[in-house]
Order: sequence, then C-alpha cells, then structure tokens
Amino acid sequence: MQSFRRRFMQVGASMFMTIALALSAHAGGFSNASLKGSYSFLGNHWTANPNSNESARVGLWTFDGAGNWTESYTQITDGVVTTGTVSGTYTVKSNGTGTISSSDGTQLAITINSIAAGVAQGLQYLLTTDSSNEVESGTAVLQSTTAQNYSVASLKGSFGYQWNEWTANVNQPQEGDVGVVSFDGKGNVKVSYTDMLGGVLSTGTLTGTYTVNSDGSGTMSEKSNKVKFDDAFVLNSVVAGQAKGLQFLNTDNNGNTVISGIALKQ
Repeated sequence: MQSFRRRFMQVGASMFMTIALALSAHAGGFSNASLKGSYSFLGNHWTANPNSNESARVGLWTFDGAGNWTESYTQITDGVVTTGTVSGTYTVKSNGTGTISSSDGTQLAITINSIAAGVAQGLQYLLTTDSSNEVESGTAVLQSTTAQNYSVASLKGSFGYQWNEWTANVNQPQEGDVGVVSFDGKGNVKVSYTDMLGGVLSTGTLTGTYTVNSDGSGTMSEKSNKVKFDDAFVLNSVVAGQAKGLQFLNTDNNGNTVISGIALKQ
C-alpha cells in the first residue's frame, strides 16, 4: 500500500509539473508570430461632445507574423464615407499585449486572445494617440491564416445580429436592433428585426442583395416600404470556405451618428 501511495504521489507530482510547465510556457510564449493572417476589425470613435464627429471604421488587417501590418478600411464620419489603405508595424510582447503603429502616425494598444495552434483568433485595441476627451476602441477577429478567394457563396445561412446607433446629440433618439439576417449564397438577403427607437418598439422584415469581394469585404442593401439600409461588412471566422461571422457598418446614415454591429452564424 505504501509503495502504491508513493507511486501515486510521484505520478501526481509529475503530472502537476507537466501542467505547470505547459501553462507557464503558454503564458509567456507570445510573439509577433502570434498574429498572422487576415483579421476583420470594427472600431468606434466615442465622444460626449455634440460638436465632435462620431466615427466608425470597418475593414481588414493583415499581419505577416514578423512585425509588418496592412489595413484596408471603410469609414464613416459625420455621414461622409471614405475608403483607403494604411500600413505599418506591430509588436507582441510575451504576455500577449502589444502595439500597432501605422504610417499615418496613429498608434494602437492591443491585447490578443483565443490562441489556437499558436495564432490569436482575436484581439482588442485602443487608440492611444488622440489627446482629446474621446475614445476610439474596437475588436478584430481572425478571418483566415492563409490567403483566400471569397465570393457570395462564402456567406450563406442564418446569422443572429445586433447593432447600435451611437450619437452625442441629445436631440437624436437612441436606437438599437437585434434579429436574424439570412444569406442564400447567391447574393440575396432577408432580415427579420426587433428595433427600439427612442423608446418605441417595432418589428419587421427587410429584403435585399449583397456582394462579397475576393478579400472577404462586401456590401449589402436591404429595404422595406418603411426603411432602407446600406452596409459595409467584412467576413471572419472562415471554416471550410464559409464565414461564421461578420462585422458591419451602416454607410447611408446622415448627420453626426454611427450605426455598427456584429453578426454570428446560427
């Protein structure tokens, strides 16, 4: 019995040390190689000043695993839509925090998360070069670790979604929306929604069309006899050629407001 107990304690100690070493290696094992591939991102610029422009940005980040980074984006600021590209460098510390520095002079603080096979499946970020009383922050989700060629067939099935309207204008009614958006894989989309606008509840349906570019960015347009929406989006969480999620930004709202959200496959 004593011999059994000694062997049990030895095995238990060995297992404990193995687990402890594995956790220690994982906890301190992050590097630039932990970010590799294309990531969809969505960021919002928050302000409580009605004289300052609300803004939001959706697009793609591509990391090469060696400290170089590029971005393509669609942005809306005070109702004006712009698109563009920037590039720069990034660093990831051993604890999973880091920075992104772009060619336009901006810098972001980042924290990576959801590591699988040594690669981050997502990250959170915060703009650190804005000295005004405003905040710009957001999230990025892995699209794919390798280059892909996307089409409308890459977006198929039913997705649960949620979006919010952001504004610093106290005279503007606050709005939020949840529902299901269904893509047929051929360019047609249907939406069923529940909406709160200025404290008033409504439900309804929309129909429309969507496009997907080869890099996984795209657009959709949905309407009913009451409302119409145009959105820019980027696919993420692609498995076997099919997107499991997306981030989107409304591109036809007027005035100093922003509408943005996410959708996840059911």
